[in-house]
Amino acid sequence: MIESGLPGLSPHPPLSPERIAAARAKHGHSADRYLEYLHKGDHLADDLVDRFAGMRPREGRRMLMQAIHEGIDSVKNPPEELVALFEHLDHVPFWVDWGGMNPASAKIMRNALLPAMSFAVYALPHAYLATGNKPLAFSQALLNNTARRYAVTTRFITEVFMPGSLRRHADGFKFAVVTRMLHARSRRRILDSGQWDLTAGLPLNQAHMAMGTIVFSLLVIDGMRRLGGRVSTRETESVLLIWRYIGYLFGIHPEMLYTSEAEARHLMDVAYSLEFDPDEDSKRLCKALIEAAPDYMKIESDFAARMFVRILYALSRRLLGDRLADRLGYPRERHRALCTAGITLAWILERFPMLRPPGLRRYMGVRFWIEQGDYEVR
Repeated sequence: MIESGLPGLSPHPPLSPERIAAARAKHGHSADRYLEYLHKGDHLADDLVDRFAGMRPREGRRMLMQAIHEGIDSVKNPPEELVALFEHLDHVPFWVDWGGMNPASAKIMRNALLPAMSFAVYALPHAYLATGNKPLAFSQALLNNTARRYAVTTRFITEVFMPGSLRRHADGFKFAVVTRMLHARSRRRILDSGQWDLTAGLPLNQAHMAMGTIVFSLLVIDGMRRLGGRVSTRETESVLLIWRYIGYLFGIHPEMLYTSEAEARHLMDVAYSLEFDPDEDSKRLCKALIEAAPDYMKIESDFAARMFVRILYALSRRLLGDRLADRLGYPRERHRALCTAGITLAWILERFPMLRPPGLRRYMGVRFWIEQGDYEVR
């Protein structure tokens, strides 16, 4: 398990000479390789975005969506960059095991509420640590419409865990390709602004994208366990397999695609030794995330909305630990007894599903989270 408050333990700033020297002393070549990947993007998607920029408005997107839905052979006179991208996407690596993804799908189908809560109060706060948060903070995309952005992310995560959803013509696969291109367009837009500091790496670089797959897989599992959930070794391996393949679809270099829980934790250890500290942007992003939750959940009562936000802060503090929560600017914990009761209830309902109250079953079913999501492949 990850120790609470692991990020930001170093007294030195992220990527400072002192921090790098300490990371090299602890991790050797792994620290140097991580530093290299901070400066690498996704050349296939980046080249295609550059090519689309020279075409008529919307022509590139039309070709992309046609290739996604109907295959690259259906596109008349496709640019070579589009062909190259789909040569990569249409290739299914040897290690992809469709049956091996089923335990993860079954786990999410049985109780989608637990991973959704883990994602919100445990995994995402880790994603918002510097310097990985800078593209979001730079673009203001999340801060300006947090509920909408969370709905998009929730829909994507829910879809990729649906059985068979990562096969070539399924929605999970299509969402992954669209997300990859969104990353490339955001990278180009940020770089074109001339305001990005390249000394710390590219926006949405390979190292940070690899860490992102850990947030959506292993950190969600860690959060589920802290919330009282039960995740077996087989289910963990299945979740990691799904996100390894998503990492491939995202264009992450094979060297950064972890093949086991141990490799994923090694990557986290290297990353946290070099960077990912809480900063002012982390505080703003976490505040926006938690305080947008009532809007996302469509809670109309002001009193219920305020109580929901307070409980989420308290629950997130409980999972993250006081050191990290304090540095994220969380209010001091209230409702400790309620958090304990909630975790105890989750523990019981995970092991005795027949005891689930009818009113709670709606939120546990995956259909609710699909309906809450907001994303179309078009």
